[in-house]
Amino acid sequence: MENKNMGCSKGCCCKIAGILSALALIVALGAYFFPRGASSVDSSTFDEKVKGIILDTVKQNPQLLMNAMSDGIAKQREDEFKQVEKSIGEKKTEIAKQAQKFGKLEAKTSIICFFDPLEKSCIEIQKIMLSVIKSKKDVCFKLLPVAVLGDDSITLAKVYIAAYEKSPEKAISFIEHITSGKGDMDKAAIDSALKAAGLDSKEIEGMMGDCDKKLADNGKLAESLKIPVVPAVFLSQGSSVTMLRLSSADQLLSVIDEKVK
Repeated sequence: MENKNMGCSKGCCCKIAGILSALALIVALGAYFFPRGASSVDSSTFDEKVKGIILDTVKQNPQLLMNAMSDGIAKQREDEFKQVEKSIGEKKTEIAKQAQKFGKLEAKTSIICFFDPLEKSCIEIQKIMLSVIKSKKDVCFKLLPVAVLGDDSITLAKVYIAAYEKSPEKAISFIEHITSGKGDMDKAAIDSALKAAGLDSKEIEGMMGDCDKKLADNGKLAESLKIPVVPAVFLSQGSSVTMLRLSSADQLLSVIDEKVK
């Protein structure tokens, strides 16, 4: 799900880039079909001729304009992804310091994930993580909870942080229980999941005030990296960082199976 607070301006920039690309193409076509030269045609007549050619071209092939816009948007998006990958690589140390780490901590392969614990796709990513950890694959998951869906997300994200601060082992059990339910992740469900994980809900609640800064730091890190969506999932192996374009959470399992032998 796209983070509306971080993603709106990006979407506008993409559309503008696409439109500019389309206009550039159309003007180039006009110049090709009716080049300006040293002739008796004055500037105003030339401009009217070009406008006419542009209109005729678009009328005859409107898909040309749509394709140009689509190509411009796709290129802009790809450039954004590459920049994010570069930024993630440059801030690996900071990410590792802030992240909640699960699985094999010294693994050569890491899955870095910025996620909102209430977002549906993020929940499915966590379930895949649990499956991979149980299979004992040589992978370390580095999770950074952020909150983009409102107050309920903020509350649950702080519970995630507090549970991890108390015990990473019990935190992974909490994640397993909180993501296994089919209902809303309300206070009753959170308390039940904490209890099942061996965590005291009142103690966790008392820790949440101290989690404000850590949640804010995760948000600032996501903004500085220009994370475009949640979940934002990255495969890190050595010096290589790849942003995974997942159409479904199951694809993450396939990527791990392919990359981790």
